[in-house]
Amino acid sequence: MKKRVAQILSAVALVATLLPACLFFADRLSLPAVQQWMLGATALWFVATPFWMEHRAN
Repeated sequence: MKKRVAQILSAVALVATLLPACLFFADRLSLPAVQQWMLGATALWFVATPFWMEHRAN
């Protein structure tokens, strides 16, 4: 259950990282707003992703 929630949060964060760039390109969002959204989404992605991505050491 936790893994699935982390995957969903990770996907939402990834979309929230890409969407502001598209909105800026379409002149719908200012640069400071884009920077804030991308910073927050990137932080969320880095927090959520390790909980569901498994890396096993050999």
